[in-house]
Amino acid sequence: MSHTYVMAFESTHAAMASEAALGVAHAHAAMIPTPRAISAGCGMSMRFDAEDDAAAGMLAWVCVDARGLSALYREMSKTEFELLEKL
Repeated sequence: MSHTYVMAFESTHAAMASEAALGVAHAHAAMIPTPRAISAGCGMSMRFDAEDDAAAGMLAWVCVDARGLSALYREMSKTEFELLEKL
């Protein structure tokens, strides 16, 4: 069973670079507006599915240009997110 994760970004550059990096990694990710429940400097976030928190973390670390400029959240419901780590 997979879970849904959201990466929120502090800059548009980090968001766009992450979209490219996840594409190269063949991850099925979609750019979305940053959910209101998440505080971030950029209005763009990335939503993707992963098997577990460790797999989500590995996908997030593929996004080297977003390190120091992003945070990884597990989606608990449409309006509730749990911060897993600042990247």
